Amino acid sequence: MKIALLQLNARLGDPEGNGRRVEKAYAEAVSAGAELVLAPELAIPGYLLEDRLWEPGMRRRIEAESYRLAALSGTVPLVFGTARPAPSGRLWNELWWCEGGALRHCAHKRVLPSYDVFDEHRYFEPDAAPQPLVAFHGHRIGLSICEDLWADPQLGNAPVGYGVDPIADLAAAGATLILNASASPSALGSYLPPGRSAPWAIPSKDAQRRRLLPGLAQKHGLPIAYASRVGAESWLLFDGGSGLALPDGRWQGCAPFHEGLFSVDPGAPGEAWHAVEDGPWLRKALVTGLRDNLAKQGLEALVVGLSGGIDSAVAAALAVEALGPGRVLGAALPTRFSSAESSALAEQQARHLGLAFLNLDAEAPFAGFSAALEKALPGRAFSLTDENLQSRCRGSLLLALTSEPDIQRRLGTERVAVLNTGNKSEAATGYFTLYGDGIGAFAPLGDCLKARVYALARDLGEAVPRGVVDRPPTAELRPGQTDEASLLPYAQLDAILGAALEAQRPEEGLAEDLALLLEGEVLVQARAALPRILGLLRRTEFKRRQLPFAFKVSPKAFGAGRRIPLTAL
Repeated sequence: MKIALLQLNARLGDPEGNGRRVEKAYAEAVSAGAELVLAPELAIPGYLLEDRLWEPGMRRRIEAESYRLAALSGTVPLVFGTARPAPSGRLWNELWWCEGGALRHCAHKRVLPSYDVFDEHRYFEPDAAPQPLVAFHGHRIGLSICEDLWADPQLGNAPVGYGVDPIADLAAAGATLILNASASPSALGSYLPPGRSAPWAIPSKDAQRRRLLPGLAQKHGLPIAYASRVGAESWLLFDGGSGLALPDGRWQGCAPFHEGLFSVDPGAPGEAWHAVEDGPWLRKALVTGLRDNLAKQGLEALVVGLSGGIDSAVAAALAVEALGPGRVLGAALPTRFSSAESSALAEQQARHLGLAFLNLDAEAPFAGFSAALEKALPGRAFSLTDENLQSRCRGSLLLALTSEPDIQRRLGTERVAVLNTGNKSEAATGYFTLYGDGIGAFAPLGDCLKARVYALARDLGEAVPRGVVDRPPTAELRPGQTDEASLLPYAQLDAILGAALEAQRPEEGLAEDLALLLEGEVLVQARAALPRILGLLRRTEFKRRQLPFAFKVSPKAFGAGRRIPLTAL
């Protein structure tokens, strides 16, 4: 049986637009000879519409569009995810089987994730009952939705036990084929230094799927067709990963981040599931996050502060890849502490990327603030205040550019935003200035430890000047400043954060965990620094709450998936 998997990029709050996408893809699939068409979880409202799901008008629109699609179905079944009110007042997360112009079968999601970025119990009602099978073309087909796959106690990875196993129930009922509609955010595994491994490291979502889907197909002796959405919604990145797992452990799969339809056939052979490489995946994920968030938020151009450092250089290169050089402006913002090398590297990269470039004098407003403070506080000494003032002067100038008519003409749009260039290592330790380098619409590198920023720079090749990669990282806010002198060498800092933050290792065992990641004097230094780094991580939560959201590319990102009270010790 030829099954078309629709790997689509939904738009939140646009059930009519999403319905048209499904309709168009369904028509293409039928024309190509599909005998069954499967679309992702919540294909009509999009995943996840959050509190807009409580709006009565939105609920009516979702239901109306779902029935419109059902009426368009022909002899080839169209199976898609949607939602309808449940008796409790919440919603059912549903999978509709539409055939011959009507809704013929409906399955409810049984397992609702409420951990990390997921909060489905807030909106949906779980169905305790096993779902009925659908007879079609000699198959007995079981319908399931996303997390229903992950409830297997041996193969799943949920941090809580569900007490039910929907896939096992379908197999026990006699299913010969299982369909799973998903909206599965993806991420890399927890960070490990190059060449290192640890039994407690959290694997990438791709690695988890490579274990789960073929494992379930082999365990139950039946094929599993998996259609998952693609694209970005705010901080979540969906790479798709749709395909068909066969009982022999092989796989028919779709390339990540590819929007469109993909044909699979349970009667055809598969192949080994090849692992996705971290570097290309990360680059594609961040470019997708930039492109989708700009389009879905109605933004069209970006201003990037180019410091001559690694973070801004990588962010600018990603922005150009997402938008093209005509919609990106780079700005150098030197003060008295900025080196000539910094401005030269910034201008060199701008020329190479072909983007517009400005050199703005951030010394002038900084001098003005300093003079005002000196007048009120005669004899004051240079301090952290002055370092923060420089950063805030730069931030103010970048924000000013977004509404400046001449800049808008250069970029061809009034819809201009500042791109935040901070990384996760800095965010974790509070090593940034609120309302200075902490500004921006969103932070593409905000979930990337510094080591991953350097890996991106290498992957981007000539788009990031070699001089930027080779120089020591520095904010240039006082003479002789370097980031690693202020914090800790990044090799040690990222090893600590990879274990403590991303792999969520217990604090009392971190010193032993680090022995798997570092050695010699570097290990000794990292262990000695543990109390200070963990203290910074705890004390700077209030600063992170005010950062632009980051695209989630790790197992544990700051934001919705990490809920730390501001007042806890």
